[in-house]
Amino acid sequence: MRHNQPFAHKKKLRSAKWMFVLVPATLMLSGCANNMNDLTQKVDRILARPGGQIEPIPEMKPLPKFSYVETKDRTPFAPAVAQTANKGSGITPDMNRPKEPLEMYPLDALAMKGVLERKGTKYALVRDGDGVIHEIQVGNYMGMNYGKVVKITTDKITLEEIVPDGQGGWRKQTAIVQQNATK
Repeated sequence: MRHNQPFAHKKKLRSAKWMFVLVPATLMLSGCANNMNDLTQKVDRILARPGGQIEPIPEMKPLPKFSYVETKDRTPFAPAVAQTANKGSGITPDMNRPKEPLEMYPLDALAMKGVLERKGTKYALVRDGDGVIHEIQVGNYMGMNYGKVVKITTDKITLEEIVPDGQGGWRKQTAIVQQNATK
């Protein structure tokens, strides 16, 4: 008999612990069930509304059939404009040049933060899309369109980008990154 007394004592402690957990949980859940009248009334009003009319599915008219007969005229699958218009311009990006760190970001993700001058050379401070500040000078590249820095002033960086012209060639365009204190 003495052997069973410690086991009975442990059993009472376990049941007391459960009481401390179950009684507050039951009280909290019973508080959730009160005052549901307003919700029940709203649901009843929604269910009492008359149902609406659903419009029938529109009839799908079949498309007219077209048979292609090959002729000596231009095929409909060839481009209407010759794509050799600007290939002879000689403008092409240097695809073999190693990319610089700021060429991984579009220009709208870059922000000019200031200018430094050392030994007569101007350097622009540029924050990239990850928040890292880079020091660049004329001749460096930035942006995703092969943008070469051609001028740095106190409030902007001027780039010369090489972009596709839409006809199989390339063209140069000027882009500007202005100093922006908010980025």
